[in-house]
Amino acid sequence: MARRIGRRRVGILIAALSAVLTAAFLAPGRFPDAFGFALPFEAVLPWLGIAAGLLLIAALARRAWLGILVSLIAVAAWAFVFVPRVLPLDPVAAVGNVPTVSVLSQNVRLGAGDTAAARTAGAELGGSGADLVAVQEIAPEQRATFAAELAASHPYDATASTVGLWSRFPIRSSEPLDLGLGWDRALRAEVETPGGDTTVYVVHAASARLDGHGQRDEMLAELAEVIRADGSPRIIALGDFNASTDDRSFTPLSALLTEPRQSSGGFGFSWPSSFPVVRLDHILVRGFDAREMATEPRGDSDHLAISARLRPTGESG
Repeated sequence: MARRIGRRRVGILIAALSAVLTAAFLAPGRFPDAFGFALPFEAVLPWLGIAAGLLLIAALARRAWLGILVSLIAVAAWAFVFVPRVLPLDPVAAVGNVPTVSVLSQNVRLGAGDTAAARTAGAELGGSGADLVAVQEIAPEQRATFAAELAASHPYDATASTVGLWSRFPIRSSEPLDLGLGWDRALRAEVETPGGDTTVYVVHAASARLDGHGQRDEMLAELAEVIRADGSPRIIALGDFNASTDDRSFTPLSALLTEPRQSSGGFGFSWPSSFPVVRLDHILVRGFDAREMATEPRGDSDHLAISARLRPTGESG
């Protein structure tokens, strides 16, 4: 009798934890942001599939039938939400002799006085083959050194404070954006790309920490409003958003634009570069089909670079 009661209690506990996970997978934004814990919770959400699996194993080991049922639901909920994200980009969509735009973005973490690192980063990114190179966290004092390495391959540029865009294609116009921060940490540029002009947003969102992420939240909300009002048929928004894919402050942007899946599959985690556990860097598009999408180590940054090859929609090939 005591064993049966113990098994029932374990089953109830496993079922309760599994129910919480199910709700988190299906509607993470509905959880209250108590003490700022929504930030790390939403960042590690893809990893919580491991917890759901362990709960199922524990329920099976104890023959806790209620726990087995609810933990199975939790595992199914994780699969429903996350498996479509980790499937490789359709390989058929990656072929064909059609006009494309290749883009690369990285938080290069180039501080003032780090001239050697600026030269190395410029050579690394300039030699990547990307048509558009977007960088974040580049000290204004290092821009000239960085730009000199890209001058031959990317003669057009637009910069604002610590963000910049270097292009093989002419840049018609550009403007800095402060997005409510009070100082410029983003830019908007009109670029003459194959298939028609493209509006490019380069973004470095404010930092997000447990003890405060209000400035980041405001920047992402302002950016969503700007893009919502932008009538451009082709948009690329890329950079370090300091927000995971499931972050409630990022989801309004992902509702307006599309983030392609990885060519090789997986979540495309980008930070920290030594052992990526979360995707803080994003490429979001409108009016493009993705042919390639990848994360890759470049330079000495603590962020992986992210890259994509895009074809304007409506182009025949």
